[in-house]
Amino acid sequence: MVGLILSYAMVMISLIAVGMKNGNNNVIERMGADLIVVPKGHGEELEGILLTTQKSYFYMDDAIIDEIKEIDGIDEVSPQTFLMTLDASCCDQAVQIIGIDIESDFTVTPWIEKKYMESLKYGEIIVGSEIGIRKDNTFQMFGKSYHVAAVLAESGSSMDGTVFVSREVIRDLIQDAQLAGQGMVTEIGTTDISAAMIKVDDEESIQSVIAKLSGISGIDIVTTDLVTSRLSGGLRKAYVIYAIVILLLFLISILLLFIIHYITINEKKSEVEILRIIGVSRKEVKCFLTKEVFFTSFLGAVSGTSFGFLSFHLLFEFINRTTEIPFAIP
Repeated sequence: MVGLILSYAMVMISLIAVGMKNGNNNVIERMGADLIVVPKGHGEELEGILLTTQKSYFYMDDAIIDEIKEIDGIDEVSPQTFLMTLDASCCDQAVQIIGIDIESDFTVTPWIEKKYMESLKYGEIIVGSEIGIRKDNTFQMFGKSYHVAAVLAESGSSMDGTVFVSREVIRDLIQDAQLAGQGMVTEIGTTDISAAMIKVDDEESIQSVIAKLSGISGIDIVTTDLVTSRLSGGLRKAYVIYAIVILLLFLISILLLFIIHYITINEKKSEVEILRIIGVSRKEVKCFLTKEVFFTSFLGAVSGTSFGFLSFHLLFEFINRTTEIPFAIP
């Protein structure tokens, strides 16, 4: 029983730790952009979208793209527009809808699991790994069916529950949402964007670019370093807690094994005496008792490990939703 409990706990904790580390790495890699520009006051909301399964929406005029492109040191700029659905009444499931410019995009398309998209035809969409697709490979939004052109690899972030469409489609979806009574989108312009993803020419010039971007009014600037530090901080705290729990479990289990071994020897004192009388050496008796403890512990360890993997598989969704940082299955 001690072996079962210890192995179960260690397997579960280890899988959760690895899952958080995978999610951490995926979010950093999937950001793709060195800098992200969003409307003033919405920097923290963007971080919430990147670091958790939070969904949000905010908008600014797409004229900001032209201002950004004029700044020296910027290599690429790609706009994105967020359209949030409150429930599944308008779609096959509640999702975050993001409009991307497929021609300039460098953050979404590289993560496509099936193929790299050079273009996205009108009516086609890209979906996250958690989106339920119909048998005919479509996803329905506001009464219209959209063909799923590609599926993103798992990231452990809100992108897994996101539908990506071209900017042309997002304009139609905004109008459909308004007609469907989605009050939250009544003030969105068909050309508005939510974020500008920026890649700089040289990483060493990032601070210089940030300084120049700061001259543009009405924006917040989110950096990869800021997101990385927050992720690493949360991960480090979780690792410390898990390490302490595993160490305590290990020490308690060792102590319990010694106590159980001592009790077992006392209970089998008469058997040991008989073995000694018939000529079994002290060394052979110790070997016999040790093998017995090892065998019973081994069975418990195998059972606990198997049960740990099974429990993790069954409780994955619960663990994913209750974990405060991005989580991807190991």
